Amino acid sequence: MSLAALPKVELHVHLEGSIDVATAVGLAQAHGLDPADVLPLEVADDGAAAYPARFRDFLHFVELFLAVSRLVRTPDDLATVAAAFAADRRRQGIRWTEVTFTAVTHVRGGMEPRAMWAALHDGLAEGGPSARVGVIVDAVRNLGPAHADETVRLVRDALEAGLAPIVGLGLAGIETARPAHEFVALRAAADELGLGLAVHAGETGSADAVRAAVDDLGADRIGHGIAVVADEGLMARFVRDALPFEVCPSSNVVLGVVGSLDEHPVARMCAAGLNVTVGSDDPPFFATTLTDELAVVARLCGLGRADLAELQRRAARAAFAPAAVRDELLAAIDAWDATGTHH
Repeated sequence: MSLAALPKVELHVHLEGSIDVATAVGLAQAHGLDPADVLPLEVADDGAAAYPARFRDFLHFVELFLAVSRLVRTPDDLATVAAAFAADRRRQGIRWTEVTFTAVTHVRGGMEPRAMWAALHDGLAEGGPSARVGVIVDAVRNLGPAHADETVRLVRDALEAGLAPIVGLGLAGIETARPAHEFVALRAAADELGLGLAVHAGETGSADAVRAAVDDLGADRIGHGIAVVADEGLMARFVRDALPFEVCPSSNVVLGVVGSLDEHPVARMCAAGLNVTVGSDDPPFFATTLTDELAVVARLCGLGRADLAELQRRAARAAFAPAAVRDELLAAIDAWDATGTHH
């Protein structure tokens, strides 16, 4: 079964984590830097620079992610990265993406906020109407509540000026660093600004981290959340609540959170009836794409064509997109599904 024509929706992917090795090396060189000095890369079998095939741990990944992010220094850099991301969306047939963007990192690096938002807007618009992108602006948990407050101020200013297609706020970073309740201002701001709230939890943390993301922070969606399988009662509750989970199998394996794809808990999550959606997280870092991740989940969960269509409907329903966009996505998925029933 080919996934090429399936109208896809992706809710969990990071813009800075979409920068491939060649682009990262090119950015370093454009800024007069030796890539070997600023990027902790490995050497592939063909002698080319490469991201690690497997990270030592989550902090090893964070080191590389931040090194790559710091190379996006100017609005032109950001526009180039965003345009490449949008082109990838178009190639994969991803009709709607919610991409996470850590704005404060770039502002603290010296980028002027309005120029940053304009570059992001213009770059993402390169995908055209068939590959629309909304932005989730995230705070980094380990940098504390003040970082979250700064993120909210940037988002509020951008929305008031109509500068970027922002649809949500997020909380990412090292989830064991600070408790969820320290970030309640994100929930209040999301409500005030009419945005969704997506929280990374239960990736490297426990099932209790997922509970706290919902009970203490009011998360609308959970990024990863795979630790929930350790608590049957909590799983049952979230099945009843239809809480969306953004599951990224290859990410969890390459980061060493899960031993292998065949051991990944997504099969248990699907079997339990959790509201699973699928994401690629940081695709070039993990040598994957959304299409690849959908194929992995289809194999692990035993999904057929109709099940894959329903998986994408779940993502469309959970999206922070405007209602009209969600309706368009659902109609496109329905049409793809109906075509399959005629063969």
